[in-house]
Amino acid sequence: MPGSSRRFALRAIGAVALTLAAAADALIVFPPQSPTPLPLVAVATGLELPVDIVHAGDGGGRLFVAEKPGRVRIVRDGALVAQPLLDIAALVLSGDERGLLGLAFHPRFATTRQFYVNYTRKPDGATVVARYRVPEATPDVADPASAQELLVIAQPYANHNGGAVRFGPDGLLYVGMGDGGGAYDPQDRAQDPQSLLGKILRVDVDGAPPYAIPPGNPYANGAGGRPEIWATGLRNPWKLAFDGMLLYVGDVGQNQREELDVVAVGPGPGPNFGWRVAEGTRCTGLPGGPACDSAALTPPVVEYTHDTGCSITGGEVYRGTALAATLGGRYLFGDFCTGAVYVLQQAVPPAHYAVHELGRTGFKISAFGRDESGEVYVADMGGGRVMRLGPPDTPGTVPVVEYRHAGLDHYFITSAPDEIAGLDAGVFAGWQRTGEGFRAWPSAAAGRTPICRFYLPPGFGDSHFYSADPAECERVRVANPAFALESEAAMHLAAPDPLAGDCADPATQPVFRIWNRRSDTNHRYTTSPAVRDAMVAAGGVAEGYGPGAVAMCAPR
Repeated sequence: MPGSSRRFALRAIGAVALTLAAAADALIVFPPQSPTPLPLVAVATGLELPVDIVHAGDGGGRLFVAEKPGRVRIVRDGALVAQPLLDIAALVLSGDERGLLGLAFHPRFATTRQFYVNYTRKPDGATVVARYRVPEATPDVADPASAQELLVIAQPYANHNGGAVRFGPDGLLYVGMGDGGGAYDPQDRAQDPQSLLGKILRVDVDGAPPYAIPPGNPYANGAGGRPEIWATGLRNPWKLAFDGMLLYVGDVGQNQREELDVVAVGPGPGPNFGWRVAEGTRCTGLPGGPACDSAALTPPVVEYTHDTGCSITGGEVYRGTALAATLGGRYLFGDFCTGAVYVLQQAVPPAHYAVHELGRTGFKISAFGRDESGEVYVADMGGGRVMRLGPPDTPGTVPVVEYRHAGLDHYFITSAPDEIAGLDAGVFAGWQRTGEGFRAWPSAAAGRTPICRFYLPPGFGDSHFYSADPAECERVRVANPAFALESEAAMHLAAPDPLAGDCADPATQPVFRIWNRRSDTNHRYTTSPAVRDAMVAAGGVAEGYGPGAVAMCAPR
């Protein structure tokens, strides 16, 4: 595709709505940068048609990938787990734009153990939004008998099923529904308030079963429209993403325009995005709903023609650290047909957006996802793989793997290959990987501190203790002769600044140590501030230096 033919049209974001006529008058053309290969690191291969990437938000460090035929797979420590979290292939009608299309974990998954899927049902092709539960005793295997259907929506055609499911900052579940298919929405379902198609639905899954209706929905009382509706006028909202109070909607176009919508969410009703009266900012001339120049319609912040691509894949806002200097706080999205990845950023004047091309993947980009640390991942439907955006892991390091014993409510970390193999094989009963962990250096070098490891016998915790402070290691040895010093150099990490608690080397990240403050003493070691804060809120004590209680510094 010649560079001269690629273009994006952009506008200023309005507070609530902007007429399409005004938006068209304000169009600005931003040429993309020369396409370059993206820095991508393989995370999982051997997937079958991956379509969604999410995390559980429980501090477990796992990624979950929805496969279109009907499976939810687990990626742990850069490896694909053989057994799926969920296999409902027998229920799923897969093909065309049908299949298992969306996946979302409850915001309090660690407590509720619930997650939600959006799939096309055999044999009738209806959309089903269903809830499943993961027993605490089997954290990597959901209970298929826990299935509860929340929504069943008939689909008139095999395309435009939408499929996105995401929890908003309000704790409510948002469901992206396509217009039901057929060129140009022949029954005008996207503008019909009595149809759930062509909408974003919003329900309270914690309310009266199967769900409650948020009072701010436009038809919450059922008068004039379906109470589940939050926003209208969408063709095929394939992907939704939240970042704070902003909702990003990638809505796949008809024959001419692909669009990205960005709106603030709140307790009140959502916008009317204009389909089928408008495709992006282009008036279609078709009847139904408000007029194309009506202030009731909210146009996209970005649209591009089919000279640029053919199918937008909505993405994620980058909140990680590896590429924070260049991408921090910016929304990434792609095109399914070209494999291009784009960056959305604010430009001058304020409240305007600019777009540039970040690079080419060579993928059929079917999804973006974010892990618990905010790093962004890309799914390649054609190649059956998930890649992480950014540089590879620091060479010359080894993984530190975390395990938990549910019966004891104890945590354990190790970088020793023989211990990892034994724990994974079940030699030490009761211990299971959490998916959390970090990396360490296996040997001494400048700037690296040997980590002492003690075993605390029964009566003192029946657990292990690690420290990066030689003085602390010596105090523990002298004051607690019952503690067994198993190693003076179990692994090598860096020591933080003892006053500020900073990790001076930007190539390292903080490791926090949290004590359970119980008679059965146990410590957890994590790089996640969210995990640290949750454990402190539950009564634990953060042990370390500086205001953040940094105990050690691990290589990124």
